[in-house]
Amino acid sequence: MLNNYFTIKETAGFLNKELSGKIIEDCYTQEKNKLLFEISSVSNSESDSFMLEFSIEKDYNYLIIKNQYSKAKRNFASLFEEIVGSKISEVKLFNNDRAVCFELENNVNIVFIMYSSKANCFLMKYDLVINAFKNKEEYSGKNLNDILPAPKSPANEIPDNSKVSDILKMRYKRFGNLYTSEILNRLNLTKDMIADEIIRDNIENEFDKIYKQLETPGYYIYRDEDSVRLSLIEIEHLNNSEKSEFKNINELIIEFLKVKFRTEKTEDLKDRNIAVVEKKIADIVKKLMGIEIQLSHCEDSESLKRTGDIILQNIYLIKKGNTEFKYTNENSDEIIIKLKKDLSPAENAGYYFDKYKKQKNSIDTLKAKLKSLQSDKAAAEAELQRVKNMTEYKSLIKEEKKTEDAKNDETSRFRKFVLNEKFEVWVGKDSASNDTLTTKYAAQNDLWFHVRGASGSHTVLKVNNKKEEVGKEFILKAAAIAAYYSKARNASNVPVAYCEKKYVKKKKGFKQGSVVMEREKVVFVKPMLPESPG
Repeated sequence: MLNNYFTIKETAGFLNKELSGKIIEDCYTQEKNKLLFEISSVSNSESDSFMLEFSIEKDYNYLIIKNQYSKAKRNFASLFEEIVGSKISEVKLFNNDRAVCFELENNVNIVFIMYSSKANCFLMKYDLVINAFKNKEEYSGKNLNDILPAPKSPANEIPDNSKVSDILKMRYKRFGNLYTSEILNRLNLTKDMIADEIIRDNIENEFDKIYKQLETPGYYIYRDEDSVRLSLIEIEHLNNSEKSEFKNINELIIEFLKVKFRTEKTEDLKDRNIAVVEKKIADIVKKLMGIEIQLSHCEDSESLKRTGDIILQNIYLIKKGNTEFKYTNENSDEIIIKLKKDLSPAENAGYYFDKYKKQKNSIDTLKAKLKSLQSDKAAAEAELQRVKNMTEYKSLIKEEKKTEDAKNDETSRFRKFVLNEKFEVWVGKDSASNDTLTTKYAAQNDLWFHVRGASGSHTVLKVNNKKEEVGKEFILKAAAIAAYYSKARNASNVPVAYCEKKYVKKKKGFKQGSVVMEREKVVFVKPMLPESPG
């Protein structure tokens, strides 16, 4: 749309009115694929100057005047020094094609090529290239007509039985997709229709009407959820889109660029946010699969008990040092029970009974974790749908900032569980985060927990109100969480020591995560997580 022939033609006419008689004060680039010309009314004047910006960026090939600009203090490159101080005589289309020519008084022309594949800016003298924005060595000394594709004239003869699409391509390609779509809409045609004489005449008449409209253009942007379009005429088939009107082609292109960049920024942010949530869901699914596998093993714990019973029933047939015991079950199948050779038959039975108890005790903990993860998955899936449906740019910016703040939030290194509106439990994930939690984020009156006789995570019950008396049930819940994140996770009854954080001391020379407790109390709990972690 930016490099549509009629858009470029209107741009050339606007620039001719604005720039004829003006002076080129400077020319430089400070951003890839963009060329800047500082232009003033009087040579060396700083009071009445503005910037001409030329972009050869893919899909963003344009020429605009900007009243507000700033030149970088460094990281810029001066270009086209041979035209600095030159006066612009006239601005016009070059060869009546998608190129804009600035004629200067010193017989040098600046030609801005607006073809996407050939976009460039050339300095010309006597029809030869003397300098170029891109690939100077390749183009120097060449005639510009040898560089640009030859303009194609509309076909005079159209073969019989041609489709509408063939006619549009052969005779009206210069109009571009938007205006040809408008013709199809006005005439209720499709591109696959065979164009008889009546259809051809109708197409020609409608294009004549559009051409006349383009001679006295308006300046419109049509925007909907999926796209933004720039037009020099009112487009009937976009009546349901949001329409904005502008004073001139320069304002139109500037606003179009703003909207496009905002839209692209929104899509980019949306894609990044979607990727983050999708990874979160994938991680949760992976954990769910792991827990379901553990549960399937644990729920088969009855087989361990049966194995222990069989060993006891056949204890007289087994000797210490055996590595297996074979027997035939009621279905006449031969079953092999593995034995530990350094254990007696009774001790082997006890080994299977212990495994049975541990697995049976783990089932409740695993089911609670499974329920929690399923809840997390449902919440993440709802979040994914919300982000996919989000279209507001400002909302997405806020989302990205919130995500960025979360990344920079040191407390995100801790596991956090909301017990109720008053109490939270924070848990370290490793030695470093244990240290950070205890020394930096635990208040003096918070309760600090650690498993007795086993390594585990530092666990803190956050007490926001110093005068608040912490109920026994919350102490037991926090202790159960501390036990869960310890080496004693699979035990059924774990001693957990706790005290106010002010009685937890980290002495000089202690390694990371090491502390001593004073005035501690001990409770015995079953390791588990609360049903609704925060």
